[in-house]
Amino acid sequence: MNLEELYLETADERVKLTLACPEKSRVTGQSGLLLNISATADLALHDKVQGTPTTPFLDAGHFVASFDLPCHGERIGEYGEGLLGMGAAYMAGIDMFARFVADGVAAIDACQQRGIGTDGRVVGYGVSRAAYCLLRLAAVDNRLRAVAGPSPCVDWGIPEEFSQSCPRTNTWPLRLDNWVDELADTAVYLSAGSQDDVVGTEIVVRFAMGLFSRQRLACPSDTPLSELHVVASPGHSPSRASRLDATRFLLEHLET
Repeated sequence: MNLEELYLETADERVKLTLACPEKSRVTGQSGLLLNISATADLALHDKVQGTPTTPFLDAGHFVASFDLPCHGERIGEYGEGLLGMGAAYMAGIDMFARFVADGVAAIDACQQRGIGTDGRVVGYGVSRAAYCLLRLAAVDNRLRAVAGPSPCVDWGIPEEFSQSCPRTNTWPLRLDNWVDELADTAVYLSAGSQDDVVGTEIVVRFAMGLFSRQRLACPSDTPLSELHVVASPGHSPSRASRLDATRFLLEHLET
């Protein structure tokens, strides 16, 4: 895997963007860009589970970019680590999800300045918290044409880890339902385990149906954009089959 490190100047941070490049022989005029987001870029690009789509995309001649989420990896700061840190920051008036959106816009800018992911050939993959972040990014940047989010968090009042530092009563403005209109033109893949109590299976289904209703108004009836799969996998972690199916969905959207 050929890796390049770029640096993004956003907010008050200098964020490292890692770009994985396919073999030169595989690069064509149809090569696109995958933003693969996990807790850290290292997991997204190298972990066999979290990095499920990385190798298939590189093998297909596409580029893969990633960076650490705020409060994760190299970006753990004064508010703490992970969702606890993101919740604490939010209570202090700093929205780390909005910061991720700014990072994502800058990441796409940096790649497109190098001729990567132009002509709308940008898609995103993330699980749980990363799925939420990418959908927030897609809501403000229409260059992200498709997002796959297995086991997505859509309501931050549900996960206990976040509510430990940010009470549920403060999470209403963060609900993904608030961005349904802005996602009307985005192809979205969602899957949830039938017993997912971490993000709430019913919450995911409710969000998906609201999105589908909005997209039905915005798109021709014979061209549905998005998919929802409720699968028989226990707990919160998506099955390998769900991760591979999400990868399939994104590859198909780069081929059209």
